[in-house]
Amino acid sequence: MTRQIESAARALLMASLLAATLFSAACDLNEVLAVDIPGKVDAESLADPALADVLVNSVVGDAECAWSNYAAAASHHSDEWIPTSGNLNMREWGQRKMELQALSGGVLATGSCASNYGIYTPLQTARFQNNDIFDKLGEFDAGDVPGKAQMQGRVRAYGGWALLALGEGFCSMALDGGAEMQPDQVLGAAVQNFSEAISGAGNAALVTSSYAGRARAKLDMGDWAGAIADAQQVPEGFKFGADRAADLDRRQNYLHRWLNDTNDGISKHGSVADHFRDLTVNAAGELTQNDGVADPRVPVETIGNQAFDFSTIHYYTTKYTSRADAAPMASWEAAQLIIAEAAAQMGDLATAVGIINALRMKSELPEWTGGASASQPDVIAAVLAERSRTLFVEQGWRFNDMLRYRGTAQQIPFLGEPGSIHPNGLDQTGAEYGPVTCWELPLVETNGNENIG
Repeated sequence: MTRQIESAARALLMASLLAATLFSAACDLNEVLAVDIPGKVDAESLADPALADVLVNSVVGDAECAWSNYAAAASHHSDEWIPTSGNLNMREWGQRKMELQALSGGVLATGSCASNYGIYTPLQTARFQNNDIFDKLGEFDAGDVPGKAQMQGRVRAYGGWALLALGEGFCSMALDGGAEMQPDQVLGAAVQNFSEAISGAGNAALVTSSYAGRARAKLDMGDWAGAIADAQQVPEGFKFGADRAADLDRRQNYLHRWLNDTNDGISKHGSVADHFRDLTVNAAGELTQNDGVADPRVPVETIGNQAFDFSTIHYYTTKYTSRADAAPMASWEAAQLIIAEAAAQMGDLATAVGIINALRMKSELPEWTGGASASQPDVIAAVLAERSRTLFVEQGWRFNDMLRYRGTAQQIPFLGEPGSIHPNGLDQTGAEYGPVTCWELPLVETNGNENIG
């Protein structure tokens, strides 16, 4: 069933309220003209069981749009793309200069869901909507709202994804004007949301996606056994994503819109990075570049045109071909790699290597023969490398791995850092990279929250 988008839900709500207002005026023109229509719907008007579906779909629309923005921004900020924008703000995303304590960073971080990488406000809106609508549903009598418990579970499922992104991408967080929180505290809230969704959503796809989301949150928190147990609930072939459409800005797949659309003269703000082009796997199953069997998991092409900086050739991925393509959130492949990473962290190297080779087999690629004798650090690194290809430009995973393994033997350098394709701090045009890794709390939070110094 096609999901109702949040804008349509709100339009329906406003139309219903306006119709009710006109009806109650009993055709008295003076009364109609005297009505003061507010800019926002008041809370009392939403306390109507007949609006339950509209309220739930509003949460879904907010969360899907916020996730699409987050996943695109995370991919752009990672090492999957080199900066190629002629737009200052978008170029600063690719150059890791988007310091959210600065004005330019604040504009984008707190922008709307329809702006280029508005992430903080959309994610916080989706998270708040999750709590607010969950509580409103709780006030309705079950007899007036068929499937009330399932609706609450649906709300919790999407709220979990918003919390997951806030916990993964930001250095710290604050919720509802509270004290500054560390990522694990936010991820713990995501786990709670997903747990409630698993218990109440009813819908099989939502329950499975919640297991996938909870597995990811537990992996982020180092709960290896818990991550494995949840990821094992995701069946082969499962895919779950944010529904997108090309007709409205807030409904578009923003990764394709801002980075990948080679037919749009102003949307090529990034080009697939050099080390993700022409990827191969050699006969021994080692991940290579231009040496072996072409890796179909990282489909990259170019038609030779220039990116938006009018200097760099634009390379794009055919993983996305339209602004209406779904923005992936969870999949069986992602769950398998969660199991592989957690198993390797617990010393079960055979399971991790087995999953790597099983995924290779599905893509008709050579098995990793060296895995049988590899050390634990090497197997963990191999899982991360396998994920970089299997989930290339998907689900914000690369950015997440870069942050989680920072300062370890498996560290993945950001562009501009030693060990990256731009090791001297300069991009391909000679412009300097900035220092940003995880995103800071924006000025709107630190200035407006009395509980944060």
